[in-house]
Amino acid sequence: MKIRVKFSKVGVLKYIGHLDLMRYFQKAFRRTDIKVKYSGGFSPHMIMSFAQALGVGVESLGEYFDVEIEDGQDVSCMKEKLNAEMAEGIEVINVTVLPEKALNAMASVAASDYEITFTDGVNPITESMVEKFKEASEVLYTKKTKSGEATFNIKDYVFDVQCTKEGVFMKVDSSSAGNLKPKFLIESLLQQEDICVDDHPFHILRKELYLRTPNGDLEPLDHA
Repeated sequence: MKIRVKFSKVGVLKYIGHLDLMRYFQKAFRRTDIKVKYSGGFSPHMIMSFAQALGVGVESLGEYFDVEIEDGQDVSCMKEKLNAEMAEGIEVINVTVLPEKALNAMASVAASDYEITFTDGVNPITESMVEKFKEASEVLYTKKTKSGEATFNIKDYVFDVQCTKEGVFMKVDSSSAGNLKPKFLIESLLQQEDICVDDHPFHILRKELYLRTPNGDLEPLDHA
């Protein structure tokens, strides 16, 4: 049986890297009576797959991982069992049993919601910047790559963007083929007015991860 665990990661624990986070949850499962399945071979490990690595320093209210457990266990109490082993800053929000043929969390991610707030308390992005971006047929962005530079139309990877009092809300492509970094959109918005992003430090909060349903809609990963 495969379950999908939704959790939040905030506060000082936002500085924990992805590999340390995986080990953290592996140890948490070992401290409970939840019977997790292990791989075979000479070095068996828990069969666990995280949806998408979260950057160090980024907080989130909607992270996911899948883990295979032995059949016949009561899933309804697993949220409480795991939370009893969590440190402050990480909380299990939901535990869902996945359909037998569901894609794993990593392969399912299609989009993300992000909330950007500027740490100096001044939002340099205006409604007019956002409207100008939306009305443009094309907004080219150049990013550095290992082999040099690549230019693409950033609008192809932005599903929604809204100006807020303290920053910006955005829903962007987070699939393996797209995976737009929030900083790229912030830079694109500021560049319209020749404003340097480095002059306006910001905080990133990932609010949700989405999958794409067969009819094309976006649904949170725990709706699989």
